[in-house]
Amino acid sequence: MNKFNLHGIILLDKPKNISSNKALAIVKKKLNIKKAGIVGILDPLATGMLLIVLNEATKISQYIENYRKIYDVDMILGATSSSGDCEGSVTTHTSDTSHISFNQIKKVLENHIGMQEQIPPMHSSVKVNGLKLYKLARKGIIIDRKARNINIHNITLNSYIDNKVSITVSCSKGTYIRTLVESIGDELNIGAYSQNIRRIGIGHYTSDMMIPLNELSVINNNIISMSSILVNMNSISINDTDATKIRNGQYVFTKKYENHEELAILNSNKNLIGIGIIKSNYIRLKRLINFE
Repeated sequence: MNKFNLHGIILLDKPKNISSNKALAIVKKKLNIKKAGIVGILDPLATGMLLIVLNEATKISQYIENYRKIYDVDMILGATSSSGDCEGSVTTHTSDTSHISFNQIKKVLENHIGMQEQIPPMHSSVKVNGLKLYKLARKGIIIDRKARNINIHNITLNSYIDNKVSITVSCSKGTYIRTLVESIGDELNIGAYSQNIRRIGIGHYTSDMMIPLNELSVINNNIISMSSILVNMNSISINDTDATKIRNGQYVFTKKYENHEELAILNSNKNLIGIGIIKSNYIRLKRLINFE
């Protein structure tokens, strides 16, 4: 298949013990894709939804970045890890967590909901002065990191058996689940680390839309339309003559709106051709989508 024919999104079900960039490289090779990118990196030990934009979809990937993320998380109480997950060295603080009640955990989870600041962990791909933190961490180097604003929309307590707690977290971009789990463990005064992290949703994209890496092929219907990225954006349809004008950089008159911020521009077949704005009844192109 021609590498320029595929435009849209793949919701890859990333397996454990593979980096997001390695998964991306495999997808590009399998589908013969020249241009692709990831929206929302997953740690190597994390599994689940890795959103990959293909070819022309890379031009509008920024409209996905602010979608909320949903994770299923298994956390272990009574121990901490140098990396916040199973990859690091684990220190057990207590083998008996029976004094921690279900309601206690629920209360602590409620305390972690809302806008807050979070410091990225050393074991992360965040760059400081051009260096990725995890590379410094592997050398035993710890440096100061700036706190970031995040939003935990909701945390559901699914189960608590022995020292294992299972939760579902809905959060903003930039949230580190490992750091959240450590904070929960600190407030319980018992310590905690992440055993399993699985992303099950990004915005309106749900887990049933994911495709396992080993099932991905060009003959399967794995590609999600680019227009799904802009479901929350208003749109305007234009005829073929006006579509040609827009593609050539000309302004096109419309009676639909006098002025409008960003909106999707569709051709007569309702296919996306670009993103534009309207000023004084004229459509002006901001971003051209080129399928040719």
